[in-house]
Amino acid sequence: MSMKKLCVPALALILALTALAACGFAPADGEALATGNEHYICVSPSDDVLAGEEYSLSSELVAEGNAESFRLQQSYYYKVSRYGKIFVLEDERLSSFGYYLEDVPEEMLLDSLPDGVTEENARPSTVLTVKEGETLTLANGIDSSEYTLYYLGVSDDDPAEAVFFADSETSNPICDSAPLSVFEPFSVSWHPVAEARRAELLAPPETPDVPEEPADDLTGGEPSDALRIILIIGIAVPALLIVFLLFKPVAEKRGYDRRKVIRRDPDRAVDYDRERSYDRDRYDRGYRDYERDDREYRDYDRREDRRDRDYRDRY
Repeated sequence: MSMKKLCVPALALILALTALAACGFAPADGEALATGNEHYICVSPSDDVLAGEEYSLSSELVAEGNAESFRLQQSYYYKVSRYGKIFVLEDERLSSFGYYLEDVPEEMLLDSLPDGVTEENARPSTVLTVKEGETLTLANGIDSSEYTLYYLGVSDDDPAEAVFFADSETSNPICDSAPLSVFEPFSVSWHPVAEARRAELLAPPETPDVPEEPADDLTGGEPSDALRIILIIGIAVPALLIVFLLFKPVAEKRGYDRRKVIRRDPDRAVDYDRERSYDRDRYDRGYRDYERDDREYRDYDRREDRRDRDYRDRY
């Protein structure tokens, strides 16, 4: 059999195996395995968590790979490529360690970074420092003093351990873990976007600005309508009272009224009493009555004098 006849079946077999392999590894949901399907994972904390916690907390999402698995930090943004239900971390520092996540909820996926988030501040940037007097030897047998240790998250296997990325200019990078007690106390701050939201939640409620009503200017300027009304009422009411008192009708009084009794004789410049009679005869009679009464009084006085003298003579 010639070589040409052998190559044709072999080529057909290779194509068939390639097709079977592609069908066997195709995602169950029918999505193609594409490298351009980029997303960002963010575990957004609730308002209650933001208001109650001063620093970022670990989430329930776990990144697994060829090194130590760790939990993602809340409020930060992790760039991933999606392959069906698998999300591979697209971090240049971790690319050689094959970190990925599974079954990420859709509400935690973003197509792009929101305002205030950049590629530089999307991930945690906390640097770990080994306590003075402590010695930390990495998995490759090299002392950690030659590396810069970047915090990745709490270990999924042991919450008392921290997973970190060790970077060095002279040695290959490595991912490792160590007890938290080895490091100086540290905390992971909230992402700046979450920190701004926390500041809003903790800010005291704003009091609505109530514009102050300008006080009435009584010293000068244009008087207000209220002041005009008060002045008009204050002037009009006393004036009306004065007019009323001046022109109030006088009720007719009973009894003696001097204005009615006294009259003026137009021919004489003498006032006289209307009720009095100026008849001469009447005047004479009155005078005679007066003289008679006077004589009676004088007789009475003489009788009294006589009695007194008789009394003295006897006694």
